[in-house]
Amino acid sequence: MKRRDFLFSSLKAAVLLSPALSLRTAFAQQTPPRRVFFWINCGGYPDSSAFFPTGADPSASPILSALAPLKDDMVVIEGIDIRRTGLNPRGADHLRSMGKVLTAKDINPSQSDPDNEGEAGGISIDQLLVRDLNLQSLELVVTDRNRDTMREQPFATGANQFKVPISAPEQAWDRLFGGFTPPMEDPAARAARLKKLNLKKSLLDDVRGDLARLRRELSGLEKVKLDIHETSIRNTERAVQADLDATPPPSICSVVNRGPWDGSMPTRANAHLDLVYSAFACDRVQVAGLVWGMSGYHWRYDWAGVQVDGSIHDEVHHLPGERRDDYIRAQAWDWQQLGRFVTRLKMTPEGSGTMLDNTLVVAMSHFGVHHDVRSIPVVLFGNAKGRLQTGRNIRLPQTEFNDKVLTSVARLMGANIDGIGDDPNCGPLAQL
Repeated sequence: MKRRDFLFSSLKAAVLLSPALSLRTAFAQQTPPRRVFFWINCGGYPDSSAFFPTGADPSASPILSALAPLKDDMVVIEGIDIRRTGLNPRGADHLRSMGKVLTAKDINPSQSDPDNEGEAGGISIDQLLVRDLNLQSLELVVTDRNRDTMREQPFATGANQFKVPISAPEQAWDRLFGGFTPPMEDPAARAARLKKLNLKKSLLDDVRGDLARLRRELSGLEKVKLDIHETSIRNTERAVQADLDATPPPSICSVVNRGPWDGSMPTRANAHLDLVYSAFACDRVQVAGLVWGMSGYHWRYDWAGVQVDGSIHDEVHHLPGERRDDYIRAQAWDWQQLGRFVTRLKMTPEGSGTMLDNTLVVAMSHFGVHHDVRSIPVVLFGNAKGRLQTGRNIRLPQTEFNDKVLTSVARLMGANIDGIGDDPNCGPLAQL
């Protein structure tokens, strides 16, 4: 019998609490998993000075200023382009840039979409890592429309093979943690027992005994780690429920260019970040990707102090000069949310360091200025288990393509590839 089966009374307890148990002294020599998180932003920036720092501090720009506490944990790279080659579909670089940001491969004509918005040209870097390193992955998208096109899915297992991301947090929650039923218990008896507890139903309600027993066996930092583990699961449940509560049913009278869930976008976005954190903390996945919007999204950003009549895309992104301050305000909010996620990783003990030491966060926008595919934002967080020197602002002496960044990411993760996409021998970015 496996040790976890012996120690815990149910499959649910084993899955939820084994990560905490692995922190015990008996398992102290185990190496924490190596993880990577791809965060794809769709907003770009109004001009280069709004995003890229001019000095040594990688956080010293208007959009990245909220990341100052993480300046020693990040690398900003200026001078990365996406190749403007291949299929020119309806929507042009809206589609091409999203299709190439993680594949670096020209997109293919669509075989099924009547609008011919394109298909994946090849495997994306996240799925290459899943394949070559035998890892588990989770793909998410924060969107306000019910469509599956190139505009919201940069993930692909191969040519013409999208890995469709999940938009509903509750579906992602079920994918990660659903299906755990304590054995040898009648469902009606279980429901009655949970009701008797007088608690809002939680995954942890079924393992209260195991949780209490494990806590009694711990002391000091071990107990702190268990508290963080339990809190992360409960916070994720609350975030998912909050998104459900904030999401009104779709209306046939929805305002043009405003999806029925627009008002809950901040809640939904952060619910997804909570899900990724919990998935990493529980070692349910080691590779995660989150598309922050879609190519050409129409959020209002009133929560960030931006005033538009209907659409950030039409009224701000299309007027980067006139609406520069609003453009910066919206994008700074995006990057601040990512910064909070990275901070959680940094504040969570793991092994001899923190979760951030074992997690490489790859943050990219598939647009630069407005809808340009030149000089796209690229920021890395975490030292990849000591392989990456952080605290740097890198200004490349000459333009390079995103395939070199993706190759470098693969190598930092332990996949020794020569290249990816249109140039399978591009090699890594020398500065990384």
